Amino acid sequence: MTLYGIPPLLSLICFAFLAIVVLTRKKMTKVNTLFLLLCANGIFLHADILILFTVESREVALWSSRIDHVFAVYAIPLYIHFFHVYLNINRRKWLVATTYAGAFALMWFALTPLCIEKMNLYEFGYFGSGGRLYPVIGAGAAVASLYSLAIICLAIHREKNSVQKNKLKYICLLYTSPSP
Repeated sequence: MTLYGIPPLLSLICFAFLAIVVLTRKKMTKVNTLFLLLCANGIFLHADILILFTVESREVALWSSRIDHVFAVYAIPLYIHFFHVYLNINRRKWLVATTYAGAFALMWFALTPLCIEKMNLYEFGYFGSGGRLYPVIGAGAAVASLYSLAIICLAIHREKNSVQKNKLKYICLLYTSPSP
């Protein structure tokens, strides 16, 4: 493994550790379950990146990335669903259902060139060229991120309890921090 593989390996280990912490909880709440699913999604993503940075076969890299994107499209509804449950937002169930339906539709194209067309070899390893649907996934992820950030900021503004307000500020800080 090269030095380029260290950041995705560390991220994979962190997501796995967080998943184990959640699994050892005595009570699996809806928030814990959604967080576990987000961790699993992160594990798949960083395992894929690790494979792309270490594998020598263009074909293996392509299929690894395509298989990962079967799951990666679900990050969009999972983030929205997680923050809705965490912030106790019940009036927008249609949004959660719509994003899951969109992810389910995109999932079927993840194994085709419409999602990831081909792999290009760089100094650090392979990296895919997005197909025609890749911008749709990127736009969905951007909108989901901005929406999640907006509802967190609104919750901070509305919160009266200082302890809960600080927790929300911490979540906002973690959410906006760059990941490794």
